[in-house]
Amino acid sequence: MAKRKISFDDILDMSWSWRVPVLIAKAHDASVFDVAEGGWKDCAEIAEKLEADLRVTRLLLLGLCGAGVMEKSGDKFRNTEMTERYLVKSSPDYRGHVLGLSTRQMKNWLLIPEVLKTGKPIAKPKMGPEEESAWTEVFLLSMKALSERSVDQLFNILPLEDGMRLLDVGSGPATYLIEFAKRLPHFKGVAFDRPTSDPVSERFAIEAGVSDRIKFVAGDFTKDTFDGPFDGALLSNIIHIVSADEARDLISRVASSICPGGFIAISEMAVGPDDDPGISSVFAVQMMLGTKTGGVYTREEMTGWLESESFVIESVTVLNERSEVIVGRKKG
Repeated sequence: MAKRKISFDDILDMSWSWRVPVLIAKAHDASVFDVAEGGWKDCAEIAEKLEADLRVTRLLLLGLCGAGVMEKSGDKFRNTEMTERYLVKSSPDYRGHVLGLSTRQMKNWLLIPEVLKTGKPIAKPKMGPEEESAWTEVFLLSMKALSERSVDQLFNILPLEDGMRLLDVGSGPATYLIEFAKRLPHFKGVAFDRPTSDPVSERFAIEAGVSDRIKFVAGDFTKDTFDGPFDGALLSNIIHIVSADEARDLISRVASSICPGGFIAISEMAVGPDDDPGISSVFAVQMMLGTKTGGVYTREEMTGWLESESFVIESVTVLNERSEVIVGRKKG
């Protein structure tokens, strides 16, 4: 594969590419899509409901049309079908939580020079209990929206069997376990994550009608052991949070809980070889800003960690241009 090259024109285009995502996120924050719900509306009606200036509202709506999330006919505007479904808060398929997560992260990226000098991640904002609880829910809802995109792929990639017991380390909203349980009537899962995740994730399992087959365990995956035995384990997008040594130790502790013949699956953003690390390597900056020891790793590093624990690599599947799934089978 030819090494990816960019021109200065590409850099100029990228330097302005922040505008559309910020426009959509802030229009969402201002409830523009909620006000526009339900079909064509005059610009004046939208401005009145927003308690906003008419001229400014018209310019904003034009920008949203240009971004492809609204449509225009004369002086009337409406949400696109996608916007109506995913960005209107009253929609049962609402996914707008992820916009708040992305804009929060964008603020952190503006602090790259400071982090470069200190070598320390950006301090998390201080919150009271209620605020922290609300933010945890927003974060988990965002992770749920993101993980739902790959559920079908993972279901087909992982060597799942009905009746097996699967450990999901750093399970977040427990989306994968919940969806697997919905499709396999005798499947059981253990969702291991921080204590703050449990109440929200348990609610998701209850809503899905599978809470009797998913056990939620609170702990710290950087040091705790896992109460097996398990037929398999999933480590989805958590390896990058820790250092290479910590990742190796984590895999060793997980491996100890897996039955002979069981599997470990790592779903992760893998970087390419030294001469062309690929688009996934941009994520390294997120780890620089948000973690004390995290990083991005190659496929060879991750397969090596599994092989060192007597796992045979069974498959490596590319999910998209950023992520892939490595499945290793325990000998015995």
